[in-house]
Amino acid sequence: MPRFVRLFDAAADTITAFYDALRRGQTDQAMLLWANEDFVSYVLPDGMRLAGLEQIRQGLAEQLAQSVILIEPVETAEYDTVGTVIHTATEALRSGAGTSGSTPAAPARLIHTTYVLVHDGGDWRFAHIHSSPLPQPAIEQFGSLMRSRPDGLH
Repeated sequence: MPRFVRLFDAAADTITAFYDALRRGQTDQAMLLWANEDFVSYVLPDGMRLAGLEQIRQGLAEQLAQSVILIEPVETAEYDTVGTVIHTATEALRSGAGTSGSTPAAPARLIHTTYVLVHDGGDWRFAHIHSSPLPQPAIEQFGSLMRSRPDGLH
């Protein structure tokens, strides 16, 4: 099968690899998924903005030193062009116990995340990630919507 048929699927694979690296507490693996450019940025759910690869690496290392990060996509949408993919997701975010798994994960909180990926050297890499918490009214509205769907949350 020609590579161009899976071009945009590979962007979703990058996001899945990011989830996996955070779940495993692997800062170096997570950093391999970023474009090698100074313009990259990451806005964390608490509003902190990390600009550039070094700040992102340091921020992720600090977070992962405390606990692993568990992200489960609940609802997603994607817009793609030849060189850019914008992937939006409502996600359940939890802090985990670390790779040993001796402590249970914290309760999940819902966040909205926008991933901007660029096609870089034959692979999809992050240019920007922006996360923000859902306010309580949005959580209630989202819960009602998901319960009304036949494939929704139970």
